[in-house]
Amino acid sequence: MSDQQKMDLKYVGQPIVRFDAADKMRGAAKYTNDLDFPDMLFGVTIRSNRQRAKILRIVAPELPPDVIYIKAEDIPGENYVALFNEDQPFLAKDVVNYIGEPIALLAGKNEDELRAIASQFQIEYEDLPAISTMENALSGNFPPIYGSDNIFKSYGYVKGDPDKAFAKSKFVLEETFRTGYQEHIYLETQGVIAYPFKNGIRIVGSMQCPFYVQKGLAPVLNLDPEDIVVEQATTGGAFGGKEEYPSLISGHAALLALKSGKPVKIVYDRSEDISVTTKRHPSQSIRRIAFDKNSRIIAMDIDFILNGGAHSTLSQVVLARGALGSPGVYKCDHIRLASKAVATNLLPSGAFRGFGAPQAFFAIEAQMNHAAYRLDLDPYSLRKINILRLGDRTATGQLLAESIGLEKALNVVAERTNFVEKYNQYRNQPRNGQLLKGIGISAFFHGCGFTGKGEEIIKATASVDYSNETGLLIRIATVEMGQGMNTVMRQITADALALPIERITVAIPNTAIVPNSGPTVASRTTMIVGGLVFQCCTDLMEQVGATPAKKDFAEKAKLATNGIFTATRVYRVPDDVVWDDDKFVGDAYPIYSWAASVVEVTVDPLTFEVTVGKITAAHDIGKAINPVLVEGQIEGGSLQGLGYASLEVMTATNGRLNQASLTDYIIPTTLDAPEIESIILEENYSRGPYGAKGVGEQPLVGIPAAYLGAVENALGVEFHEIPLTPEMIYHRVHREHRENIR
Repeated sequence: MSDQQKMDLKYVGQPIVRFDAADKMRGAAKYTNDLDFPDMLFGVTIRSNRQRAKILRIVAPELPPDVIYIKAEDIPGENYVALFNEDQPFLAKDVVNYIGEPIALLAGKNEDELRAIASQFQIEYEDLPAISTMENALSGNFPPIYGSDNIFKSYGYVKGDPDKAFAKSKFVLEETFRTGYQEHIYLETQGVIAYPFKNGIRIVGSMQCPFYVQKGLAPVLNLDPEDIVVEQATTGGAFGGKEEYPSLISGHAALLALKSGKPVKIVYDRSEDISVTTKRHPSQSIRRIAFDKNSRIIAMDIDFILNGGAHSTLSQVVLARGALGSPGVYKCDHIRLASKAVATNLLPSGAFRGFGAPQAFFAIEAQMNHAAYRLDLDPYSLRKINILRLGDRTATGQLLAESIGLEKALNVVAERTNFVEKYNQYRNQPRNGQLLKGIGISAFFHGCGFTGKGEEIIKATASVDYSNETGLLIRIATVEMGQGMNTVMRQITADALALPIERITVAIPNTAIVPNSGPTVASRTTMIVGGLVFQCCTDLMEQVGATPAKKDFAEKAKLATNGIFTATRVYRVPDDVVWDDDKFVGDAYPIYSWAASVVEVTVDPLTFEVTVGKITAAHDIGKAINPVLVEGQIEGGSLQGLGYASLEVMTATNGRLNQASLTDYIIPTTLDAPEIESIILEENYSRGPYGAKGVGEQPLVGIPAAYLGAVENALGVEFHEIPLTPEMIYHRVHREHRENIR
């Protein structure tokens, strides 16, 4: 940290109430569905009801003269969503690859009438062999959906000599772990409004990444990016689900708006939202891990596979983070890792809080629990032997040179919960029909910022404007979606310039007004964008000749001729952060946040219902700019991780989701929420604003394995898959008894 950041702080580190809280609590905030425009039309989507098929013919009913109808042939530009690959069409033309794929669009004045008309469309298909599983995708027995091998992306590397290390090991454990879908269930469903403006189009809607939408729409609309103005409306939650998907729905609304010459609103109801939007990638991890006589990990062999669904979306970045997380938080000199994201005829998978890390850490942390049992150690002690420490290198060779709070996090959760004593007590408890107790633990990290060269490619930009009359305006593309970003940015700048926080505002994320500071993802907001904003404040201080120690910025600014100042900064990756994309080695992230969680449960051995009594979570996130907001992230993420681990079953039969409503797809409620003890550890990062790193995604990551470990500790039975429901526990326990394994 600079000397300026070490000054006495008035706002940073304080539990400032969120600036958006009052309007949202009063119902005054305007979400997309609250917005209205003159002559506005509504849009609906006609979708495929086949998993994989050729489109032979679309037979439209007789349409009222005021209804707008668009199919693929009507698209003015290129029919693909511009992201990483060009494989996802806005409207399917010749083939459909999943149930729910958009085929045509309608717009009109009455949404109910439009849906009735849409139901009258008849689409003739020729069914094709559908790929429903990752195994089928890789079998070579089906015509590929993507490329020649159905692989969207693959990463891999070999470190050391794994074969030799396995041959010399004392103990080897080989297991396969699986995770399922997870649905975001943000409070506000997907929704946008598009309206023609001058020579282009304007989009306002619920989203995380306005510049993603701008980029995504330019080819399909055949417009220059600057003719597409995108503005974020008040957004009711996202969790990654509004990272890439808004480009698709915005494209639909924009096509209808341009053809009709009128504003068009498309807002999904909950059933449509669940049925057709992206989900967390299902995964499979086939893992071998070897230990020496001292219970040290000496080798890993990992095959990590993600189900990307019908289109690639963000699978390559999800896969990268999952691959990097697969070796866990452990020192190991000999690793072979292969990873791939594959195409199937299922809903496209996409970004979700922690993207890739929850799947990967579930597998390594569950395997560490199983290994501890076989090595006759408690899971805490086995982790203590093997965790990364200051001066160690990660699996990709990155030197851990600072801000490593992992051991502290592991120690504090173990001490607070009396973990070792409880684990051993529960392991040996009588299983005679009485309620059973269990305790589980996990250790994990989250790389702050984009993986590898991501930040170098994005070149995030931030600007601040100061006027003696109006105060400070922060201009960034980072969005407020419930996490408290607007408040945190005010806290950073208020202390940087010694201004009253009430004199600071944050501009609405609008691509015509703010620079591209990158997407609001990857727990990068505070460290990357907040860091740029702080640097802008430093530049303003220099412009007016102010001195941080004197806190005289406002006074010096008043002496200036015009009293108006602007500063802009572009993110530059530190020179000592070096990553090789081709070899998948080097410094994957500038810095890591570290964490450990303990979950305590009670299991009914008759119904196998699991009650979570307490979660204890310690997170090293660097400086906590706003501790209350950090605690909210820890609590919310932990509960979301608990749902992923135990409740949130989502399956598909012949490509169609079996859980397409909140009646069928169960998430934790307040009644399911256990006591959550949040422990904030502040191992400051020298390049973060005031020492801050990242927190948003990490809390979810470690909960599933800790939950699984707690249930295993209670029952004396191992599991390898989540969500772990009472039905799954019942079948596994009775099979265990029949096989008399333990």
